[in-house]
Amino acid sequence: MEILHLYNGLPKARQLRQVVGALDDGELAIIPTDTNYAAVCSLGSKKGINRLYALNSGKSEKKITLFCADLKDISLYATVGNPAYRLMKSLVPGPYTFILPASRMVPKMVLTRRRTVGVRAPDEPACQELPRELGTALLALSVKDSAAGENMIAELENSFRNRVAYLFDAGNIVSESSTILDLTGEECVVVRKGKGSI
Repeated sequence: MEILHLYNGLPKARQLRQVVGALDDGELAIIPTDTNYAAVCSLGSKKGINRLYALNSGKSEKKITLFCADLKDISLYATVGNPAYRLMKSLVPGPYTFILPASRMVPKMVLTRRRTVGVRAPDEPACQELPRELGTALLALSVKDSAAGENMIAELENSFRNRVAYLFDAGNIVSESSTILDLTGEECVVVRKGKGSI
């Protein structure tokens, strides 16, 4: 695992290119979000998706979310109606996970039984720049349970040393849960109240 120091939320340009190439080849990275750290892979890499699921003990539906660069990208992977779009426009980027009907851009191996997808556009440079550079969303898994102590970077390195290629060092993050909003029906349903106001 290579630990990368950040400048304005991102590694140096050369290192960022290396990370993008590695993700494209099926490697994993751990990056900071606006709520905690997350392990990510490219949605376009089946090998990467399988590796991410292996981190999650094969529980493919637990805590797996798509990270998109912005609202425009979210609309590529989910069906967003006008009421949902208006609400999301006021909340993106931010600490919110939106449950929406999945579009055909989402690989079948990622879909839930309900054919829905959880999507986020975190307010953090790495979460926005990596999808832009890859040209596809990130599949993300929260790793806050593995970094619950006083030195998150050391604990993440110890937990994922041989399974993750890169770790973005943003220091300790006050871990919080995102607010989850189900927008699959006519009304917005708050599934979980977390960080961020509604």
